[in-house]
Amino acid sequence: AEAIASATHRPNRALYDLSVAIDKLPMHFMRKNEINKNLSIFEDTLGGSERLLSSPVPLFYTRHTARFLSTWLLLLPFAMYDPFKGSWNHVAEIPAIALASVFLFGIEELATQLEEPFTILPMQGFCDKIGANCDEIVSWRGQGLDAKSVVEENMDAIAPSR
Repeated sequence: AEAIASATHRPNRALYDLSVAIDKLPMHFMRKNEINKNLSIFEDTLGGSERLLSSPVPLFYTRHTARFLSTWLLLLPFAMYDPFKGSWNHVAEIPAIALASVFLFGIEELATQLEEPFTILPMQGFCDKIGANCDEIVSWRGQGLDAKSVVEENMDAIAPSR
């Protein structure tokens, strides 16, 4: 754990430690190979996620969206003047415009939050759950399933000798 905490790039160190641990597992090489394939897929996905996190949305885009939305909502009462001519002094227009503004600014704020999803997701909870699942899998060792006879029976079932 200290090696991971002190590493420059913690995910790569954790993946390296996982790879070393997989190599040391007492299981058939075909099973290790399948686990390593999944680890490679996980590493590729991690790289894609890091690229998403490290490539920010241009500030101009965020500002332009907010300015456009503000201008549009500021001009909306003029567009809604005729449809609300039946209400006394167009008073029903005020709550309608306010409701539309709340909804649209809410969507804009949600979009801003989703630009960096890793800051709002409970990543520690995800990692704790994965760690607990790994600990459970490791605890199964020694229950007779890793005995040589069980491994040989499984291999005979997969590839019977000729």
